[in-house]
Amino acid sequence: MMYICPECGSEIPEDMAFCSYCGRKKDNTIRLDQDGHFIQPPGNICSSCGTEMGSADLFCPNCGERRSQTQLATFRPKMVGYGWIGLVLAIVPGILGFIPDFFGVISGLFGIPALPCIFGLGHLYFKKWSRGAMFLGISVLLFAARFFADLNIDTDPFWAVLFQFTTIFMFMLQAMEVFVQAYTPPKTPKAPEDGNDR
Repeated sequence: MMYICPECGSEIPEDMAFCSYCGRKKDNTIRLDQDGHFIQPPGNICSSCGTEMGSADLFCPNCGERRSQTQLATFRPKMVGYGWIGLVLAIVPGILGFIPDFFGVISGLFGIPALPCIFGLGHLYFKKWSRGAMFLGISVLLFAARFFADLNIDTDPFWAVLFQFTTIFMFMLQAMEVFVQAYTPPKTPKAPEDGNDR
């Protein structure tokens, strides 16, 4: 078994109780097997005080110490409840706007050459109302610029590239924000320190 110090990253020999470089105790180190695979400490132990941490805790509930960088590297957050619904609502309507209307179905039904990209639905699912409204507003502006403004997006390369870049940027930005929301555990209200409810 190998012991790696979470503070300085040096290897601690088995016969030593402390890291020879920074003095960290060996019992709160990262353990690796002979093949170099991480051995999960029993019960997510805080590397500073030894208190057991929850699987979703980024900070120790006892001392407030942040998980070490090595623990964070092996920390795999789980998706929150039905977070996949928010991801689908963020990704699918955005991707549909990039699909051209090859068969004329959309233009025949709606009178427009392609579906608009719709952003912000994932934010609305996670009840991020202001961000969702902002991205929906950007969707409306992009739709208006594409189909109603006299910008010659289909013929002028400058406007075409600018429009595509803006659309792709907005799609990626809102998709990343929703991805973070899907993996962020909900905040729980803290109990008062003295035990009195005021």
